[in-house]
Amino acid sequence: MPKTWNIKIDNHFQANPNCIIATAHVDSFPIDLPLEPNIREPNRKSATYRQIFDSLTTEPAKFFSRHSGIVLSANKVKPNRNKTELELEILEANEGGSDGIINGGHTVLAFEQAKNYKYDLTEARVKVTIHIGLTEESAKDIALASNTTTPVDSRSKVNARGDYKFIKQYLVQLERAED
Repeated sequence: MPKTWNIKIDNHFQANPNCIIATAHVDSFPIDLPLEPNIREPNRKSATYRQIFDSLTTEPAKFFSRHSGIVLSANKVKPNRNKTELELEILEANEGGSDGIINGGHTVLAFEQAKNYKYDLTEARVKVTIHIGLTEESAKDIALASNTTTPVDSRSKVNARGDYKFIKQYLVQLERAED
């Protein structure tokens, strides 16, 4: 069953029929979005994470202009009546979807940690690009193209190409057999 997440926004526009770009509030940004389309796991020891966290926590009001943003994939996106929130319908991998964070896992991890440490993020904003109805292939293409700040581990690239898919399918079969 698809899950929904709400993202509080200041504004948004439809860049094309399958893409919305929004200015989102960091203090209420959902930190539990699936990482499935992203090609690497966020690492809080990485230089990328530390730079994002420092930028966010030292000058939250300037975060929007100092950060390239987050890229998401969603099955459907619907603004609320007041246009102050976007409701994202996310299909997870076991539902045949490839929705979630395409690029920005380190950023969302920084949001989570800053909230845990009780930083005031009420002035922080982030650009969010939401692709709607992407195929798994398209989501992976975007993930590979956009995750270029730090070299991507070769295992992550192999996984993004789908070379480990047979292993994942086998594990799903094993889990089902246990049930």
